[in-house]
Amino acid sequence: MAITTYAELQAAAANWLVRGDLTQRIPEFITLAEVRLNRVLRARLAETEAALSATTGARSIPLPNGFAEPLALWIVIGGERRALRFIEPSLLGASSLRGEPCSWSIDGASLAFDRPCDQAYDLVLRMLAKFALSDAAPTNGLLADYPDAYLFATLCEAGPFLRDAELAGAYEARLERSIAEINTKDARVRAARTLVTEIPPRAGAPFDITGGF
Repeated sequence: MAITTYAELQAAAANWLVRGDLTQRIPEFITLAEVRLNRVLRARLAETEAALSATTGARSIPLPNGFAEPLALWIVIGGERRALRFIEPSLLGASSLRGEPCSWSIDGASLAFDRPCDQAYDLVLRMLAKFALSDAAPTNGLLADYPDAYLFATLCEAGPFLRDAELAGAYEARLERSIAEINTKDARVRAARTLVTEIPPRAGAPFDITGGF
């Protein structure tokens, strides 16, 4: 059967478990599976951008829903993005003078700046979003591209109830293989970018730099 939605994932897990007494717990197993997948995967499928707005006088903005890990932050001025520098929270300054933010960090559940904003600013946060299926959000990139990872992560969470160590071990092995393959593929994609050289091209030689993200 196809495994492309939250409902189909639940049905597939029930088919593999063949345990009617566990059917009602499958959503719980999926939630626990996602906790694990969010810890071990930094898949580009989870990368997304969120538009944020800073208010005048504020040094922080609440992190958007679904935030898992920051990747980059830009301030948008005149329609152009300008990258801000990330600093470890303990090293972020605490100036009381208002101005345009230059640096940022993550402080608890907030995105923090090095100074209070002197005006309202538009920002764009590139981040890793949490994998979190639900009836309202029935699919995501990971389920679409790697349904095996979702299925075996779910079955692993059912492992303690199976009373079959060999079967539980087989599910764990399949999950580990799926995770390794996803991470390997992501590493290849990230590495497949043209290197920029600081050596200027020879006169008359073509100079074409492409790709990258």
